[in-house]
Amino acid sequence: MYKSLLAAAVLVLAGCSSTAEPVTTTYLLPMNEASTTLLSATAQQPVMIVRPVEVAQHLGGTGLVYQVSPTEVVQAQHNLWAESLSKQLTRAVIDDLRQKQSTYWFDQLTPVVNAMDLPKLQLQFTQFNGHYSGLAQLSGQWMVVNGEGEAVIRQPFFIQVPLAEDGYNAQVKALSEGVERLTTQISQRVSHLRL
Repeated sequence: MYKSLLAAAVLVLAGCSSTAEPVTTTYLLPMNEASTTLLSATAQQPVMIVRPVEVAQHLGGTGLVYQVSPTEVVQAQHNLWAESLSKQLTRAVIDDLRQKQSTYWFDQLTPVVNAMDLPKLQLQFTQFNGHYSGLAQLSGQWMVVNGEGEAVIRQPFFIQVPLAEDGYNAQVKALSEGVERLTTQISQRVSHLRL
């Protein structure tokens, strides 16, 4: 009898101490609706390589980042990027730039593409996070390098997009809108370049 009472007490205590595991949610940057249109390069379009987008170390983890004070950022433990942020940003930039201008055909750096003498676009993000002010903040620099390796354009950027509501889903949407604003700026400058 003692053993059955002890077992029942253990079960009751185990039931009281168990808490529901937090749900993990994963996010992808939404695709621009226009990017679902299949485009192909023309013979007149020179290729410009988009190098893998660089993100600051504090942005390179799996969790979404939120700035909670002027000096403190936190990385979410249960709201995660479904894929590397660098890969998502590289793909989004290429897709957007193909849609927004026709001077260059933007492409990824791959082993098949000999990029030695091709112009290149490099983006670096120092901020890509939610902010306690209710904004998504994107900052960094983008640069175009010609085939000889000389920097033709160096442009810092700082973009803020208000979050439509609280939560990480709204943060991801606002960050995506910020990327679209950035690629609009880039396309306007790059479409006039002749490299």
